[in-house]
Amino acid sequence: MPSQSASPKLAIVIHTEEEFDWNGGFNPTATEVSHGAELLAAVENLKEIGAKCTLAMDYAFVTSEQGLQCINKINADDELIRHVEFAAHLHPWVNPPLSTSFTDKVPEQFSYPGNLPEDEEYNKLSTLTKEIAKAAKQSPVTYLAGRYGIGKNTPKILKKLGYKIDVSISPFVDYTHQYGPDFSRYNNDEFSTNTILYWPHTSAIVSPLPFARKYFNHSPAAYSKASLWRKVMRKIVRAKLHRLSPEGFSLTDMQNVTKYQYELGQRCFILSFHSPSVKSGLTPYVESTAQAVEFNQKVLAYANWFKNEFKGEFIKVKDHPQVQHDTI
Repeated sequence: MPSQSASPKLAIVIHTEEEFDWNGGFNPTATEVSHGAELLAAVENLKEIGAKCTLAMDYAFVTSEQGLQCINKINADDELIRHVEFAAHLHPWVNPPLSTSFTDKVPEQFSYPGNLPEDEEYNKLSTLTKEIAKAAKQSPVTYLAGRYGIGKNTPKILKKLGYKIDVSISPFVDYTHQYGPDFSRYNNDEFSTNTILYWPHTSAIVSPLPFARKYFNHSPAAYSKASLWRKVMRKIVRAKLHRLSPEGFSLTDMQNVTKYQYELGQRCFILSFHSPSVKSGLTPYVESTAQAVEFNQKVLAYANWFKNEFKGEFIKVKDHPQVQHDTI
């Protein structure tokens, strides 16, 4: 287990958003939010064990009745608000100003904010930023692009709007086959560019063999852009990509990602999931009441393990050690 002097840190990032058909495209009218009470309960349960949450909220959530109720209840609780950060999560297909060119479904290419023309990406994020500031009584400084879709104009837009940290990078993954960004050459290392700190969503190449974990995690393209012989090697060493998330991964998987990455030098971790997963029937990961109970218990079990057995501490994203606090 880590020593006290090297205490690992965990931010819990919840993609706080509307409910939609994950296989049904990007419908501008699919904006329902019915899981506000369940989300609030999840945040309160995490607070009870000392955990902190960063709610990366999109426009549909922030402007919904249940979303506003959730935000207001958090703000009204002096203890709870100390455990919550309100951040921005841009789903461009439901975020004004809406395009008049697409009244039914937005093409997949434009579901990634970074693919939009610069002025359109700016206007949408500016609208969202103002809406969050109005609802949450604080301006967001943490950004999470919808579908992890940052682009070439995103950094200057973030800087102009006062953002300090971006958690949109999804290590080892190439989304170009569906018009998205290519993160295949990124691992979990944080870095700063143009005053913005980039903190990737924690993922790991796991394998029962330590040398394989070290090789692929420090050479991410060797895993993601593998030649034929590397693909054979990947199979031989049983290397797989795991995200630090309760969605699709077991508690043991999550613990292993954390332990393996700590061995490789990582100290700051992001646990992430989508807010509708706290209620049954809203995401592919949680399709029944029993699965919803199991899901929420798994989140709490991991947080308890991180604190009590892994000897870690909880932070909000904006409290990452490399962020200058006097600028927030």
